[in-house]
Amino acid sequence: MGTAIDLVKSSLAPGTFVAEVEAFRQTIDDPAIDVDAKRRAYDAILRHATLLDPHEPGFWRAGVALKGALCAWLDFWPPTQH
Repeated sequence: MGTAIDLVKSSLAPGTFVAEVEAFRQTIDDPAIDVDAKRRAYDAILRHATLLDPHEPGFWRAGVALKGALCAWLDFWPPTQH
């Protein structure tokens, strides 16, 4: 006998996500904010990206914003030396 699982679907509007990414980029640029807070902000951006609905109008803007967040994160960390 199988059981039905009721999944609650929640989504995030692309415009809201774009605004969050802009706030994240400001967080990365602020030297007064510690590294752990910046790491948590990046983690939140990644988790929120999973809530985006690809069928929403403006989804492409959220994708561009996510790319910008990744680039900002990579620019924040100095290159590692081998």
